[in-house]
Order: sequence, then C-alpha cells, then structure tokens
Amino acid sequence: MKYMTFNSSCAYAGVANLLELEGMEAEDRQIALDMGLPFLFSFQDGAYCSGPMLQTGEWFNLYLQPRGFCMMETKLPREDVPEFLEGIPNAMLGILKPSGGKHAVVYTGKKGERWNFINNRKRESSEPENISLSREELVRQLDSVVAAARLRKASPTEVDLKPYFKNSVGVLRQLKGDIAVFSSREQTPRDLRDARESLFRAVLLDGLTMLELIGETKLWKRLKSIQKDFLDALRENRPLILADCISVKDLSQAIDAYITLISNQAG
Repeated sequence: MKYMTFNSSCAYAGVANLLELEGMEAEDRQIALDMGLPFLFSFQDGAYCSGPMLQTGEWFNLYLQPRGFCMMETKLPREDVPEFLEGIPNAMLGILKPSGGKHAVVYTGKKGERWNFINNRKRESSEPENISLSREELVRQLDSVVAAARLRKASPTEVDLKPYFKNSVGVLRQLKGDIAVFSSREQTPRDLRDARESLFRAVLLDGLTMLELIGETKLWKRLKSIQKDFLDALRENRPLILADCISVKDLSQAIDAYITLISNQAG
C-alpha cells in the first residue's frame, strides 16, 4: 500500500495505489514533483486551485502519459456506482467524510455483499488501511454524481509542461487582482468563509504545501505569516475589511515571488 506523505494528497496516494495494482512503483510525492505540481495553478468551477486540489485525469495524465498509462473518468449517478464497480477490477473515487469534504479511496473488488476499498491515508494514521462497505453504506457516502477513475495502458507520450506553467502565471496574476479587490471591500463572515476556499486556499494552504514540497522555505514563511493573520480575521466572525487585518501588499509581493518561481520553470 502507498501512503499519503503531504497534506490533502489522498488522490495522489490513490494514483500511486492504482499504479501498484498495475505493477508499477510510485509515491504521491514523486508523482507531484514529476508532473510539476508545485508550479501549477488553475481556475475551475469558480475557484482558484493548486497542489493536491488538481486531481482530475487532465492533471494526473501529465504524470501518467509519459509512463504508458492514461486515466479515464466515468461520471455516473451514485445509485449506479455499486453495479459499475462490480464490472471492473479497480477504480478511484471520492467518498464523503463526516467532517465535510471528500476523501479518495481505491476500489479493489467485491467480496460477498460488500465493496472493498484501499483507504488512502498517512502511514501513522489510526484509520484502517481498508474499508468494506455494504451497498447502502457506499451509496450514502457518495455525491449525487460520481467520477470513477481508472487506468489503462497506452503508448508512452511525452508531455510539455511549459504551456501549463505559462497558464499558471496568468492564473496567479488574476488571483492577485481578485484578492486585492475582495480585500478592499467589507465582507460578511459567510463571504469570508467562502473566499477562504475559492480565493485564498490556492496560495495560503495548498500553495504552502507545495512550497514545502520543493524546499522553498523563505517564501513558505512569508505566506505562513499571512495565513495566520487571515485565519485570525476569520475567527473574529464579524463583517470586516480584510485589508485592515492582513497586509495585502505583502501577499501581493509573495504571489509575485511565486510567479517568478513558475516563470523560471517555464523558461
């Protein structure tokens, strides 16, 4: 079994576990580094995303295609998932967590009337390595529409990461501008909570994880300090102008430093 070695990497550990089932050794950390994940940003479904939140086939194929694999994703209603899984040897999908959000698990087969999964987790976690669910339990823990991801072998295809890096620079510039506008206006507690996920997470959470992954300690410390001020502002749970609570100038300069890192990769 392959384990999670960085924050929120359950889907990346899931890909490593899918590859292990195919006889190929990989680790979530190496997958992330080899596909240039620390330098990738995207704007999708109304939110800025980076790091482990880039977890669809489009992104995983940056790693898989040069190694002779391709990820296929099948979207289907949750009621159809148990029977769909019965007809295939393995797949990765997300199940709902009691605390909120989703967690990637890897289906490994059915035994009796229970569907069995690898629980992608950290090595030191007290959670079980494997999960066994009845049909009712499985359906209850799924979104209304589920994306089941499978691997298939394909001819190795080289991937040019530079266009992705250049696009990420544009995304970060757009993010910097949106943060400046948002922070200059009074926001409700709900608006601030929503923005935490859609606007700030990419740099103040997942971006920090990626900087740690590549050893960019100086920039990590700058963003970590801003993250603390941002979270302190959210805890006040009142309408406020964020620019009165955090240094938007410092955050803007930190984003510029991140843009420089990515530009150096793009050449």
